[in-house]
Amino acid sequence: PPVPPAAGEKPARVQVVVLGDFGRSPRMQYHALSLADSLGADVDVVAYTGSEPRREVASHPNIRMSLISPPPRWTESRRVPRVVALAVRVATQTTQMLWTVAVALPRPTHVLLQTPPCVPSFAVCWLVCFIRRAKFVIDWHNLAYTLMALKFGPSSPLVRVATMYERMMGRLGHAHLAVTDAMATWLHERWGIERGAIAVLHDAPPEFFRPSSPEETRALMRR
Repeated sequence: PPVPPAAGEKPARVQVVVLGDFGRSPRMQYHALSLADSLGADVDVVAYTGSEPRREVASHPNIRMSLISPPPRWTESRRVPRVVALAVRVATQTTQMLWTVAVALPRPTHVLLQTPPCVPSFAVCWLVCFIRRAKFVIDWHNLAYTLMALKFGPSSPLVRVATMYERMMGRLGHAHLAVTDAMATWLHERWGIERGAIAVLHDAPPEFFRPSSPEETRALMRR
């Protein structure tokens, strides 16, 4: 059963922010479901339009979806200069996120952000938490600057700026989730995030992720 709030404490309202396809993120779906079930929290999911989430998530009375459109597809074209494409994507995402999390949705008690990506979501979510007096929680899946380095090269000025931005903004989180003990240790030793503020939450499939039955497998193969 849900854990009731302490006397005088308002029920939690959590914005779960995924700058990607929420339906393809079992971990973030599980976060949303756990918050709604275990805490009885009201959960507002902010994510891109895309795949349908699990039925248990989509039909939950405490979970609401606030979907935004992905950046224009032309920004992914190789014909467009990377700097121009990146600037357009960041400007589009910033506008959409600010409107949704700061204006359209009720004031949260917590904002739970999946990273990567961290641009511009770190800055937007931190600003919203600062203005609306919410706690900023970061779920570290990977380090965004390392993924940028694969695309732009490790010596790129963009990567150097992104590294400083990710380190600076990441340290502003009130609490952190890490997928491995190694990630938690790295964040503490390399970026100075307090070890006590980091909880390790290993990826583990919830009950509704199970092997398919023979009948389901045959039906899938016939599609």
